[in-house]
Amino acid sequence: MSYKVLYRQYRPTNFSELVGQDHIKELLLNSIVNQKLSHAYIFTGPRGTGKTSAAKIFAKTVNCESLTNNNPCGKCNFCLSYNESADIIEIDAASNNGVDEIREIRENVKILPTSAKYKIYIIDEVHMLSSSAWNAFLKTLEEPPGHVIFILATTEIQKVPITVLSRCQRFDFQRISDQIIVDLLKKVIKLEKIKIESDAIKEIAALADGGLRDALSILDQLAKLGSKITIKTLKESYGIVTTKEIETLFNYYSNKNIKETLHIIDNIKTAGVDSSIFITKALDYLLDYLVLEKTTTKDSKWLEELILDLESCYYKNNKYTLIKATLLKYINHQSSNVSEKTMIPEIKESEIISREIIKDNKDNENIVNIRINNSFVDANISLKKEFVKVWDKYIEDLFGKNEYKLGSLLKETKVEVVSPTNILLSTESYSNSVLLNTMSEELSNNLNKQYNITTRIICLDSIRWKNEKNEYIKNKKNKTYCLITEPENNIITEVVDSAENIFGDKLIEIK
Repeated sequence: MSYKVLYRQYRPTNFSELVGQDHIKELLLNSIVNQKLSHAYIFTGPRGTGKTSAAKIFAKTVNCESLTNNNPCGKCNFCLSYNESADIIEIDAASNNGVDEIREIRENVKILPTSAKYKIYIIDEVHMLSSSAWNAFLKTLEEPPGHVIFILATTEIQKVPITVLSRCQRFDFQRISDQIIVDLLKKVIKLEKIKIESDAIKEIAALADGGLRDALSILDQLAKLGSKITIKTLKESYGIVTTKEIETLFNYYSNKNIKETLHIIDNIKTAGVDSSIFITKALDYLLDYLVLEKTTTKDSKWLEELILDLESCYYKNNKYTLIKATLLKYINHQSSNVSEKTMIPEIKESEIISREIIKDNKDNENIVNIRINNSFVDANISLKKEFVKVWDKYIEDLFGKNEYKLGSLLKETKVEVVSPTNILLSTESYSNSVLLNTMSEELSNNLNKQYNITTRIICLDSIRWKNEKNEYIKNKKNKTYCLITEPENNIITEVVDSAENIFGDKLIEIK
């Protein structure tokens, strides 16, 4: 049997397996279940985000004779013969973009389906159709026979004529989050028994830029190169700069260590990393820090200017030379360190904090630290299990109200710790954690209004969450975490028997 590439082998076969496009799945399923089908759809979005897969799943689902949990049953005549069905016609507009091909479609749509309920035309890269082909297609697209459904897919929606867009129901596919890609890669890696460094998985997800197909293709290629996929393998094959390298660079930069800062840039250049890739990675890092500066009301003018000057290097020659000059220009202008350590303040091991001090504290970051501390002290796994149900329902309701931006943001969070007064969430993106903390009061008010839950929301990026979790487990041996119930320092020490009581898993034995 011939080898099948990973992205084809793990292509989703039903809506349950389609990841990263929950709002689209819900709308398409509702239209099928409620029998409110459009005669034409257009799927647009970046490559590898599931447009063609969603079209195939839709075609299979709408024609299935006996849906099971809103998914194709896999047993009826249509499901069994789907891959060979003459009623599902896939056309690549990149190579079939002329008037003759469209005329053939116009003639064939009149013919009834051979075995399915609907004859479905999936036209990929539809923006490649010629002007004359579009003109020939318009009438058929507007009023096809009742047994025909068109699904058009494109990565360049701006090239599709407005007269076509007005005749289609439009769905915008989003880039898939790095965390969703990482989770799926881990499943594939386990099933395929691929040996890989954990950091390499994250870098593959970042390199894929929101495209799951690209991520699987990269994994597939690297798996064929050696016994184990490493960061070194990834760098040699794709010329990337890793997150760790960027963090190390700015750690030296924040300490005004010019020699090491320039040395790292030279190493990145020598490794063959395209200067545009380096600039993009550096800008992403600096933008995360700028968000922090803005939320803590620090002077960020120098950082804004650095970002703009660094971005301008994209469009000039001798990019690496200009990158060095730009960084050196601002190295003495810093108001604070541009490093991950500075961005993540730590609670001292012996620090005892009360939730009562919050009302008198003006420092946002210290408030977050206070609430983290008290979340651990009186957290409860039973409360967590109950809240997770409410949180999932809240996110589901956001999508139902077409609040996709906030819904997608919260969909990427994970409920970690729940106490009677605080909810501790984690998310992969640092900038998302900062954004959610600025929205904490709004989220708390919504939960109170909709579900009668009085609580405060705290969100940490995954790195800080891991550090806080480990710090708590270590510190509780010394009983350094306490809850002050009265302003007059009436201290009640609470130490749980095991991590399971808070986290729901036996992470470590505390002796």
